[in-house]
Amino acid sequence: MDVTLRIMSDDLDARDIHELTLDISRVLERETDISTKLSYGAKEIGSKGEPLTVGTLVLTFLTSGAAVSFFTVLRSYFERNTSLEVELQRTDGSKLKIKADNMNPENLKSTMESVYKVFGGT
Repeated sequence: MDVTLRIMSDDLDARDIHELTLDISRVLERETDISTKLSYGAKEIGSKGEPLTVGTLVLTFLTSGAAVSFFTVLRSYFERNTSLEVELQRTDGSKLKIKADNMNPENLKSTMESVYKVFGGT
């Protein structure tokens, strides 16, 4: 299953978000059963090269345990940056936004349940 991950932060500029996106991509590829690729936007007429959509990855979950691994990796980034926000979108259009506040101990269980709903048990 493919899911689009969009990374946002009020405290980071586009360059920092791009670097964070690349870092998250590397960690997911190395530590989980998730394949990642950068997302590219629509090409403007007359432009050269592929237009990169900053802060956006396309994730492919390869095993049923990948969602748990994904959540663990994501949580570590939220612990380091409390302004971080991510949006997950399935190919059917279903979306889920997660903020650092959703990862605190009081909200963790309901956040995990929401993530599993978006991933459809993947």
